[in-house]
Amino acid sequence: MNSQDEESAIVSEGVLERSIYEFGTSDVDMFLKSEQHYGVGHCLHQDATFCVGSSQEITNTVLFENLPDSTQQNNVMPVISPVSTSTHPSMVNYPGPYSFDVQLNKLAGDKAKWEHSSKLNKLFVVMDAKIPLWFKVKPVEPGLLVRILPIFLAQDYFAEPVKRCPTHISSLEKSNQDFFYVDHIVRCHHQGVKYEKDPESQRLSVIVPIEPPQPGSDWFTIMCSFMCKNSCILGMNRRSTALIFTLERETGEVIGRKLLNVRICSCPRRDMSKEESDQSKKGIEPEKQIMKIKSCDKKILMKKPTKPLSNELVKLPIPRKFLKPLKEILLLHKHYRDLTEEEKIFLEDINKHLL
Repeated sequence: MNSQDEESAIVSEGVLERSIYEFGTSDVDMFLKSEQHYGVGHCLHQDATFCVGSSQEITNTVLFENLPDSTQQNNVMPVISPVSTSTHPSMVNYPGPYSFDVQLNKLAGDKAKWEHSSKLNKLFVVMDAKIPLWFKVKPVEPGLLVRILPIFLAQDYFAEPVKRCPTHISSLEKSNQDFFYVDHIVRCHHQGVKYEKDPESQRLSVIVPIEPPQPGSDWFTIMCSFMCKNSCILGMNRRSTALIFTLERETGEVIGRKLLNVRICSCPRRDMSKEESDQSKKGIEPEKQIMKIKSCDKKILMKKPTKPLSNELVKLPIPRKFLKPLKEILLLHKHYRDLTEEEKIFLEDINKHLL
């Protein structure tokens, strides 16, 4: 048996030893076109070298459907980290070659449960309300995906993953019934949705395949809901949040990006009005807020006293409780210098009243 036959026999027995396989151009193309490429396909480049431990390991990595129930219940989809879910993902809007854009469908949905502020580029939404998100991709090609990633906007918390609070993650929560990915804030109601957890950054994201729009339209709709509030303690804890929408190929390449601020609250219209009002006040220049005082050209001159000032000593009534402190002050002055005539008279009057 030659070396090639020996290797084939070992593979068939499922005991493949650790080896390094070099994928040529044809091998990579064939792998990317197969059904098993999702999850590791974007890490393989032309003439790349890929190291695996065993045939079973790569099968478990690629085939999410074959994972055991325990892995699914831990909300872990073992994929190699894409750039869009790294510790510091980009937030720059990027239409890209496909004119990628995201809008809210103002004609559909219950507007009492959500509001959108164009001034703030922000969505205000009630928890667990289904929101129609419109996506534009032109032209539509097979293999394109939309990833939705929630992030914290504050620099101090930007690297932290956004997760649900302990209260809403509880098994007693009605929304968690028959649902494994309870950590995720964003939930998409789509048949082909996939929930991912980055093994390095621990960020949670949702992936939805792009669908061709209806005839005569450039947009297709994805229904999404948000499963925790910004005000929840031990969760988002009143921290500002946003969503990063990225258009990606199956290889993980980012070819479009859009940022949308979001606040999950109980009263969207009230919170939107308040934030827009606060933003308007911040936009006013300080000079315009200062009240201008009219200048007065007239000069006011003080009148000269009609009667000349005299040296007459004027006596004022002083409460008795102040006499003793005044006496101590005068005696202190007397210790360091001679008292004036007025001070001597004042001291005598104090002594008389204190007797």
